[in-house]
Amino acid sequence: MKNTENSQKNVLIIGSGSMGYSDQRIHDMWIDKFNLFSKVEHESSIKKGKYKPLITLEGIDWCGTRTVYNYLVNGVHKNLPLNVFNDLGLYLWNHLFNPNTGRTPVHLFLRQSDPGLGICIPQDTRENFFSFREENDPLEKIYLEGLDK
Repeated sequence: MKNTENSQKNVLIIGSGSMGYSDQRIHDMWIDKFNLFSKVEHESSIKKGKYKPLITLEGIDWCGTRTVYNYLVNGVHKNLPLNVFNDLGLYLWNHLFNPNTGRTPVHLFLRQSDPGLGICIPQDTRENFFSFREENDPLEKIYLEGLDK
């Protein structure tokens, strides 16, 4: 496999919803809102003279229920920091948690190096039919404890 610039940095990989249903990639809408809030915060900081960089999550690959996002700071691809990953997990938990089911529709929430394989990830195997899903709601651990790695 050829190493690319992206394969050296951690990216965000999210999967949500079910194939063929209206909740497929429901996370995309919330990422768009996250980007909008970040843009407003950035522009307000300039007006107040207390500059904050523009943080954007840019979708770079989509397929089925999954999306891979680059983390951009002022348009430059950077390594996704753990604190942003945790904050985003809480943000999604607060908007997607369903009290009737006790979970969110998110089945994949990963911060890992981009393997450069498009939407495929190393966790995809024959045994899971090349569709890895985290067993428990991946946002619940962030909600309860936060992640430290």
